[in-house]
Amino acid sequence: MNSVNLAEVLLDEMVILDCEPFKDKADMFDTMTRKFEEAGFVSDAKAYKAALEYRESLGPTYMGNFVAIPHGKCKEVLKPGIGFVRCREPFLYESSGETGEVKYIFVLAISENQENDYHLRVLATLAGMLAHEEFLELLERAGSYEELIHGIKEL
Repeated sequence: MNSVNLAEVLLDEMVILDCEPFKDKADMFDTMTRKFEEAGFVSDAKAYKAALEYRESLGPTYMGNFVAIPHGKCKEVLKPGIGFVRCREPFLYESSGETGEVKYIFVLAISENQENDYHLRVLATLAGMLAHEEFLELLERAGSYEELIHGIKEL
């Protein structure tokens, strides 16, 4: 399985650094689905949120190490991409019966007509990078989208 170049799919307009912690996962989903819609990547935030919630019903997206990777696949995703949020403080993230503190969230918007294994390749790439301490340090210290992308390219 070929890895995916994260620098190409991590969207500048979908990166939020140092935001206030969300009340909960639903609050974060509201914020990010609205942002995907406003940026023109999703035609219907409600449908995309339903896709995220459906995926949550299948199994946890909490990964440990303060990381969550929620993802939704639906026809309302016009252009696939990844959003990233770094919260100032962790918040409690409940996902399919698992609960953990989350500070770094990668939100994937997957188009229904995308090749079937594309999001699996993105997830595998992310999971591989998250296994490296350097990547977690980069997520913590990056001061801008450009720094984040530069750091990803250097890893």
